[in-house]
Amino acid sequence: MFWIVTQSLLSGLATTFEIFILTLIFALPLGLILAFGLLSKFTPLKRLVQILVWIIRGTPLMLQLIIIFY
Repeated sequence: MFWIVTQSLLSGLATTFEIFILTLIFALPLGLILAFGLLSKFTPLKRLVQILVWIIRGTPLMLQLIIIFY
């Protein structure tokens, strides 16, 4: 019984690490692009990125996940 539960937990841990790695792979480049957009001297690009960041910060994570999922 203990070994079955431990195997399930380790399987979940492996899945968690996979999701973590995928998140890093996609989030770091996106974050860098947005950061460079905020530092840009090209005003329309800077304003666009500011609006995007404002929208993302202003909405709950669950709502963002629902919008992405559907």
